Amino acid sequence: MKRMLCSAICLALLAFYAMPASAQVNTTANAPSVLEPDGRNKLKPATFNFLKVATNARVAGMGGAFTAVADGVDGMIWNSAGLSSVEKFAYSLNYSTWLVSSKFFSGGVAFNTDYGVFGMHVVTFQLPAIKETTALVPDGTGKYVETGDMAIGVVYARQLTDKLSAGASMRYLQSKLGAETLNAVSFNVNTLMYTGYRSLRLGMNLKNLGGEQEIVNQKSEMPLVFHVGLAMELLGELGDPMSLTASAEGAYFTDSRQRWNFGGELWIQNILALRAGTKLHYDAETWSVGGGVRHTFGGRRIQADISYSNFGSLFEAPLRFSFSGSF
Repeated sequence: MKRMLCSAICLALLAFYAMPASAQVNTTANAPSVLEPDGRNKLKPATFNFLKVATNARVAGMGGAFTAVADGVDGMIWNSAGLSSVEKFAYSLNYSTWLVSSKFFSGGVAFNTDYGVFGMHVVTFQLPAIKETTALVPDGTGKYVETGDMAIGVVYARQLTDKLSAGASMRYLQSKLGAETLNAVSFNVNTLMYTGYRSLRLGMNLKNLGGEQEIVNQKSEMPLVFHVGLAMELLGELGDPMSLTASAEGAYFTDSRQRWNFGGELWIQNILALRAGTKLHYDAETWSVGGGVRHTFGGRRIQADISYSNFGSLFEAPLRFSFSGSF
């Protein structure tokens, strides 16, 4: 069973690497190609782009360099393989301010069983109220346009060996704009492996596998992305009075060029966390900082995190807040 699962993961990764090359050559007639400055064809635009946003404060505080760090419920959406470290039960609640007065609400729960770790998560994206206008009533009809995005997912993770864990999730997606509603299903496949050299680990994450969507007679792709990252403790070990984790990862998109995430997390007395991260080749976001505190009460661990992401002078910097616990 473990060998079959590992083979399936490898095939999925190989399929991903084959997709961008073929898609760049074979653009469809319904989606005119857009040329990059160097003359290459850019892929069709993606929909459900809210799936690209990190809604967890710990993830965002490290600049999104979390694929190889993922441990416990914090990595449920970013790399579900990290859920294999959940001992009994864990939960997470997240709130994020986002661009142009929009907001994210998300949360998840996970519980360990004899057959692996099962989980469920929800992400909602809310836009500010938009007044309905028409050609005959340009000042507004007195009604508001219903908008927003939502993702509901189920997750499964399992420790395959003492060094390798894997996870997978399926999500139902919905995007609504007025009378138009778009529905879809996507899949994520994740792995987390300890290399055996000190605490060095390798994380891989293939997110948003799904079919094409049609929006107003135009074809659009799912926001498919492949993350591969490395992480290691440069100082101490996790759980020590002081530890420093460094992480780096590449993100490969089918609708934009390659991007890079770098981050670090410092734990002091295993109670206070300080985080920082930077992003390369993003449109606006450049760096982030964050922090958190955690404590254990009668065997129940509770943690609170906050992060700040810089978007330069274009947008107001988003703030993210997370509250999580496990026992």
